[in-house]
Amino acid sequence: MKHIYCTLLACLISISSFCQKDASIQELITDFEQSILTKDSVRFKKLFLDAQVPFVGIMSQATEASIKKDYPDFEGTAVSNCTKFIQDICKSTKKQEEKFYNIKIHTDGAVGAVAFDYAYFSGMRMMQWGHEKWNLVKIKDEWLITNVVYSIHFPDIEPFPFEAED
Repeated sequence: MKHIYCTLLACLISISSFCQKDASIQELITDFEQSILTKDSVRFKKLFLDAQVPFVGIMSQATEASIKKDYPDFEGTAVSNCTKFIQDICKSTKKQEEKFYNIKIHTDGAVGAVAFDYAYFSGMRMMQWGHEKWNLVKIKDEWLITNVVYSIHFPDIEPFPFEAED
């Protein structure tokens, strides 16, 4: 009987530890979202392993084709980094917001990944939507983003497929 209680206690500790990992990664996601909304570049930059963490966006074929009509040599790739990304947001006079949908978190406690669907708004207008993924590392009890990759779909070319939250 003692063995069963010890096993049950070990399982509860593991579950609690897993929930804490998820909670700290969820906090990272919230900080990302809020720092865009409040245009807080200091808070935003603290979420990354270093100031040059790459952001790589790939346009869908339909979105890329819509641009190639007027610019045949256009390549549907957007390469930036976390510093440039937040600088561009802070320069805008319009409200900037990224909304997250269908968030999935995977971690072993040392490395992790967050994958989700997103919609990006400038002012009240949705500029793009797609799928986004971050790779993470945990250093000194803090989760940091090591890279960001995302797809780009223009909503006037490809309708937004996710449920809007109220």
